[in-house]
Amino acid sequence: MEKAVASNSSNNVRYERKFIYNDITPEDLIATQVLTNSFCFREIFHRRTVNNIYYDDYAMSFYHQNVAGDMYRDKYRLRWYGDDFNDIQNPTLEIKKKIGSVGDKLSFKLLDFKHRLDLHTLDDTQSIIIKELEKPATLELVSKLKLLSPSLYNSYKRRYFLSDCKKFRITIDYSMKFYNPKFKDYSVSISNIPSIVLELKYDTADDKEARQLTQLLNARLSKNSKYVTGIHLINHQKDI
Repeated sequence: MEKAVASNSSNNVRYERKFIYNDITPEDLIATQVLTNSFCFREIFHRRTVNNIYYDDYAMSFYHQNVAGDMYRDKYRLRWYGDDFNDIQNPTLEIKKKIGSVGDKLSFKLLDFKHRLDLHTLDDTQSIIIKELEKPATLELVSKLKLLSPSLYNSYKRRYFLSDCKKFRITIDYSMKFYNPKFKDYSVSISNIPSIVLELKYDTADDKEARQLTQLLNARLSKNSKYVTGIHLINHQKDI
């Protein structure tokens, strides 16, 4: 099995603007808000299911950073794709760093990594992931990850769109599910929300033009965080 490959995406600084929609289907939202505006968006990728394990420390520092709206915010998550949440294949450990409204992301790919969540305890899963990341290039990351633990499981369906000028990307996230990793059987802790998240992503140089696009979207700009939403939901549950 190959070891993790780290890729520093320091040139990926961009805005990520989120808009929340309710009482509408993904298909109607795409038809009325994405495909019909003057920026001529088109779908560029097949629909897929996004799966995440979010990490936090004992004090839930990353959660509190987001709730408080701190200028500097971090987020650690393991991400993979597929309709079976238990089946982790070729995941990527992502470290998202936000400074105000601008974000950057570091990615560490776990090539040829396969793991079944339902066949291992939470501690075993954490140990296996850390072991896979242990190599000189990521020692600092491993040390940090050893101070963190899974705080939220999350999955949703995503569709991808690109503007004709290729400056703007839109993703549509829906069918959002949240699980409590601390449950003995996490699957029984499922919480669903009906909201749809439209996320507009673009380089900082295109911010002025992006304002024209946001005026075409029939929703208010939101500070929505799937992580914060999920933590709020699972905090109302008790272990069984």
